[in-house]
Amino acid sequence: MTEDVRQLSVGQRALWLVQRLAPDSAASNVVHGLYVEPALDPDLVRRALTVVRSRHDLLRSRFVQTDHGPVRVVDRDPPTEVEVHDVPDLDDDGLLRRCKKLGDQPLRLGDDGPLRAALLRRRTDCVLVVVVHHIATDFHSQRIVWQELAEVYAALRAGRPVELPPVGGTYDDFLARQQAALSGERGERLRAYWDRVCDGATAVTLPTDRPRPPVRSFRGGAFSQPLPDDLVVGLRQAAATAGVTPYSVVLAAFQATMYRYSGLGEFTVGCPATLRRGRALRGVVGLLVNTIALRGSFDTGTTFAEAIAAASRQLTDGVAHAAYPFPLVQASRRSQGPVVRVTVTLLAHQHDDDFTYERHPFVGHRVRLLDIPYDEGQFDLSATLTQYNDGRIEAEFGYDVDLFDEPTVRRLARHFLQMLRVACTAPQTVVSRAPMVDETELRDLLALGAR
Repeated sequence: MTEDVRQLSVGQRALWLVQRLAPDSAASNVVHGLYVEPALDPDLVRRALTVVRSRHDLLRSRFVQTDHGPVRVVDRDPPTEVEVHDVPDLDDDGLLRRCKKLGDQPLRLGDDGPLRAALLRRRTDCVLVVVVHHIATDFHSQRIVWQELAEVYAALRAGRPVELPPVGGTYDDFLARQQAALSGERGERLRAYWDRVCDGATAVTLPTDRPRPPVRSFRGGAFSQPLPDDLVVGLRQAAATAGVTPYSVVLAAFQATMYRYSGLGEFTVGCPATLRRGRALRGVVGLLVNTIALRGSFDTGTTFAEAIAAASRQLTDGVAHAAYPFPLVQASRRSQGPVVRVTVTLLAHQHDDDFTYERHPFVGHRVRLLDIPYDEGQFDLSATLTQYNDGRIEAEFGYDVDLFDEPTVRRLARHFLQMLRVACTAPQTVVSRAPMVDETELRDLLALGAR
């Protein structure tokens, strides 16, 4: 087995540091599972995964520390392992818990690399769980892995040649772009923009259930819930009426919730922005996202309509300057505290990565993607809304378990969705006077006061 050594991006170096500080943490694990009936052939899964790894060098890299800093060592032809666990008597809830447990196991980047795959087999069906460390993936990369895995498996099962289009680029292409963006006048312009955004800014800080520990453990918890159908429709209508993207409405409602929780008139929240620009990087698996800081501003008279318009401007300007790595923004302000403690994003599935019973490459199988919330301990709170092709939107909330109990975050999630509803149905409402509780919670609160 031969190998070569590659450099890390700025974002990868930051995640490597997190891994070094908390080697037993699974906070950077990205976890997805696919329910399949009848069960998949483990050997074909292993062979299919070998083909996918051969196309993407990050998936067959080990990340190690050297005297000159961290590097990744690319293994040319590493063995591919797929854990097989026979669980014939597990019910659906037990199966989901077992999937979550697999995702909670830390990845040993220096020994085993950034990927783990496991097959949980019942009597007539199975779940394929794929765990990838964030140092080697992002949301779009996960799409690529699953789509290619499915297509290769189908080809192998049918005994026909594997025919996938060439990737077109490599992660090293992105590294070259990052280095070019940070050099010369462009790098100075990018740095100056983020200096202006963050000058005097305060990262929104939420009331916590426990004092902030002196050393972070990077342990996270997570849960998810669907948005009501009428709220999904209302979100799209509100965005169209305002002439903005749905994410602008989501961001405004989230910032409004943070304003009400913190009492801060100005504050920053984070948003992941893609760095996957151009055709060459379209099919590359890797960390190709960057957190950008968005600075919200509210006073007692700010309406949701004004917050939505401001959110749209923040997003447009921030995305235009997203090439400057967030870890460098944070490093320049280390003495002033974190730039971002809380993040929010809206993701959209593409038509070709929607695995449904009716449409998927696993010919002869019934499949569906499983919702496996995975821990998010890198920030205090992370809210992610995912749009699916069938129209539904799923909201996932990850949180630092050193700071929050799940009931606290569930209550905040209800308040956020209530604020989103107000933003969609009554955008002229003043944020400081908008009701944060629905009728059920209001009755419960009134009942407590009457005791």
